[in-house]
Amino acid sequence: AVTMVEMLSARLQEVYNRWESRAEPRIVPNAQHLTYTGLRSAAHQQRQKKRQLMRESLRDSNSGGLLDIKEEPWQLDVNKECRPFMGLSCSQCALSNRNSVIARAQKEQWLHNVLVVDAQNCEHSLLSRQLCHLTTVYRLRKYDYPQTAPAIMHDERLRQAIETAAKQDCGEDADEYSKVVQQYEHRATNILYNMRSTLSDFLLRVMAWLLYKLLPCFLTSVLAHPAQIAMLKKASDTGLPLIFLPMHRSHLDYILISFILFNNNIRAPLVAAGENLRIPVFGWFLRGLGAFFIKRRMDPVQGRRDVLYRAVLHTYMVECLRAGHNIEFFIEGGRTRTGKPCLPKGGLLSVIVDAYTDGTIADALLVPVSVNYEKLVDGNFVREQLGQPKQMETFSKTVRSLWSILNSSYGMMRIDFNQPFSLRELVRSFHACNKDKPAKSSDQHKTLHSVPSSSSLYGTDIVVEEHRQLVESIARHIVHDCSESLAVMSTNAVAFLLLNKFRNGVSMERLVGAMEQLKKDLFNAGRDVGFSGDMMDVINHACDLLGPGLVKRERLNKAGEEPTITVRAFTMQPNVIELAYYSNTVLCQFVVDSVVVSALYSLLSEDLEPPVMAGNYRMLRFTTQHIQQRALDLCEILQFEFIFTKPCRQLLTTLEEAILQLKYKEILLCNEPIYSEEQQWSRRYAKTFEEYDEESGQEDEVTTDTENLMLDTRPEAQETLQFLLGLLRPLIDVYAVSALGLQRLVGRQLPERDYIQELLLEMKMQLKMGFAQFEESLSVDAMKNSLKLFECWEVLECVSQDRIKLYYLTDEFDTETIVQTVFNRIKPFKTTTASH
Repeated sequence: AVTMVEMLSARLQEVYNRWESRAEPRIVPNAQHLTYTGLRSAAHQQRQKKRQLMRESLRDSNSGGLLDIKEEPWQLDVNKECRPFMGLSCSQCALSNRNSVIARAQKEQWLHNVLVVDAQNCEHSLLSRQLCHLTTVYRLRKYDYPQTAPAIMHDERLRQAIETAAKQDCGEDADEYSKVVQQYEHRATNILYNMRSTLSDFLLRVMAWLLYKLLPCFLTSVLAHPAQIAMLKKASDTGLPLIFLPMHRSHLDYILISFILFNNNIRAPLVAAGENLRIPVFGWFLRGLGAFFIKRRMDPVQGRRDVLYRAVLHTYMVECLRAGHNIEFFIEGGRTRTGKPCLPKGGLLSVIVDAYTDGTIADALLVPVSVNYEKLVDGNFVREQLGQPKQMETFSKTVRSLWSILNSSYGMMRIDFNQPFSLRELVRSFHACNKDKPAKSSDQHKTLHSVPSSSSLYGTDIVVEEHRQLVESIARHIVHDCSESLAVMSTNAVAFLLLNKFRNGVSMERLVGAMEQLKKDLFNAGRDVGFSGDMMDVINHACDLLGPGLVKRERLNKAGEEPTITVRAFTMQPNVIELAYYSNTVLCQFVVDSVVVSALYSLLSEDLEPPVMAGNYRMLRFTTQHIQQRALDLCEILQFEFIFTKPCRQLLTTLEEAILQLKYKEILLCNEPIYSEEQQWSRRYAKTFEEYDEESGQEDEVTTDTENLMLDTRPEAQETLQFLLGLLRPLIDVYAVSALGLQRLVGRQLPERDYIQELLLEMKMQLKMGFAQFEESLSVDAMKNSLKLFECWEVLECVSQDRIKLYYLTDEFDTETIVQTVFNRIKPFKTTTASH
């Protein structure tokens, strides 16, 4: 029996081996025949192995999903929603440039943190992965940065300026002339070598490595859009000089712009910096990073132009352009003290335009740059807004500031590079626009242009008016583009809502809803935001950055109810002035709507008759044309505060669109049809055409004033109107109080500093009396802008003596009765109240 079993087991073993050879070649480690006991053991091991394989397969299938989830990058809120792509050039001024290959860059919906370096992309060596920042900096493209200073002293323009200055000093004395020329040559050399940049590729690499190490100490991220960087790279490949024109918020602006450009293999620019930054050690380092230092005041003696300094600066910039350098300067001049974009200063821009018009460069690509921070690194400007003088930078103060910055947290920083557009195309568009412009304008208020500063650099020769208007139009267009492409940060949005919509505090739930709505409104207007994710987390993050001195969160516990969190802004000085800085960034988006609503309520305040109601609507006794004209009047008052529209577009058209939006929302109703933007344009064009058609005897329907406007009185519409109405009230209070303060100048003259201090005292008194209602109206910048307006109206005159500005009233307004008319001009916008 045992023999039979052994034979049977041997036969079964042979069959088993043959079958296993087809499935798995070597399951059994040896080829010898197994006994019956060995066969049972092998079968048991095989079953155990199969069970183990099944368990591992099930475990792998379950853990595979978890592995995918762990390895898959988090999908941020940025990818879930269609965020607007900002920064494309103007479709009217640079249409061909907008439709070029540069504009067709891939529009990714994600942002890149330039502080993050992927160590896995380094070489497969331990040293390169551990020193990834050093490896990245070492591999960057190397550029040659030629020094242009030695050739400038032989420039013909500079030689002429030296001879002109010498002739002004010595007149016809030939013996003295040669000595004076030598003195001016020596002065020109000193000016040049104090001004010049010594841009170094080695220092740029040192700077890049240091920033990789230091920026994460106080910034969580520095975000830039990859598609915008791609546009810059393609623009750089054209060989034309790039002129970077950023907004100025912090001393960190130009350092980070150079850092981003250098790390993306784009030639670093020469940067115009104020002479106040030429301090020991730091000045040398900034000079090596591309800074060239210029004076804030180019004419030390009032009434006499410093021809030599202007010639040196003009020649230096032209030679840098000829040598192939990119150039960067702040179109606003200094840093904004209010959070709003400043009106441009076109002096340095005029040099670029001159270089193009005289053929020094074939063309240049202008690049507006928008910079924003969640929390301003430079601190705040409260002291200056309260009338205290600016503190000059020193070595010790700079070291203390850097140490404080490195030990603080400032959140996120965002840089947006607009699409580069051709200066040549912009100039052609300007000339074509002026050529096609009708000789007779139907409304003198359709365009608002500020008077340029007398100390601004407009070359060294007499500037024709057409050239001045060209430079001013380009400069205003650039500031407008920068403002439109500025990303709204979380701190901006929270401060804006707390100051203008929920000034008395708001629950967290309601604030979350308002933030979502604000984000949607900004997206619809083509503006991006610098935050994403759960909105409650965004608000808490913004409140933490602003700090308890600006925003206060409280938990309220009521009996029988769930605890609620309320958020409230500190509206007392000086805290509210700093909070208003963050809020004003968003204000520019709603300023035109606020102008229209303020004009509407100013007309309502003049209506003394009882209102006529039609259901939920109030019948108005004025027309759309009345609202437009009153809005134009307010735009003229605030012309030094905002750039309401692009220079290539009529202001009246922008106001019409704002009124049309109120009609679309059915806040305003009228009996005339609502036309689209294309239909409005065609009707305006037909109206202009018929003005010159002498054979036509018919009148256009658009000129009739037969419409009947109705205003929605429901709570939802009134809440929107009151919100828009309150946005400009702090500024209107400033201008009204400044108009009242003109009484202090009757029969006397005051230095600017003393007069500003008296206006501040007047504002404090009016705040106590309740005439002015907003503490943030205590603003020196707005008061100075109001004085510019009164100069424009020829109410004030200003003369300078020993670098001190003296203000006094013109002869026409130097009486208490006449000067009151200035306040009466602003009064209609001041008396608008919710009761109307």
